[in-house]
Amino acid sequence: MDTKKLNLYMSVLKIALVAIGVLACLFLFNGADMNSTVEEQESFRDGAKMGFSIGFTGFLMFAGVGLILLFFVFQLISNPKKTVMSIIGLVASLVLYLILLVAGTSDSNSSLQLADDVQVAQGTINSTSAGLYLVIILIVVAVIAAVASPIMAMIKK
Repeated sequence: MDTKKLNLYMSVLKIALVAIGVLACLFLFNGADMNSTVEEQESFRDGAKMGFSIGFTGFLMFAGVGLILLFFVFQLISNPKKTVMSIIGLVASLVLYLILLVAGTSDSNSSLQLADDVQVAQGTINSTSAGLYLVIILIVVAVIAAVASPIMAMIKK
């Protein structure tokens, strides 16, 4: 396939997906909110606008996971060494997340000062805290790598 045509098709696909996403967001923004009556909220929740938005989000997530897996397969075939290193990094992140999840957190509904009508399970608090700590750790590691990379390059010269 011609590269120019492929770029054109991909641009059209991107614009179409963004337009559909904006439309789905507008459906949600113009829907019932907490100031609406319970009947309006239930009608919106069970209606076509919410169903479309959830369906589109599910489609994007399914397509994204499929494309990621397809990308890994192509990369594994074309550049196996770097791809295996990427997979090792993902597995290391998963292991770190599981360690943080098992370690738990001292946070609770009362320490987070959640309202009485907004109580969550301790497992939800633990998994959210583990995810936040993992992201913070990975950001710190990325910043250290970004700062250390030029320094290491100068030392090697």
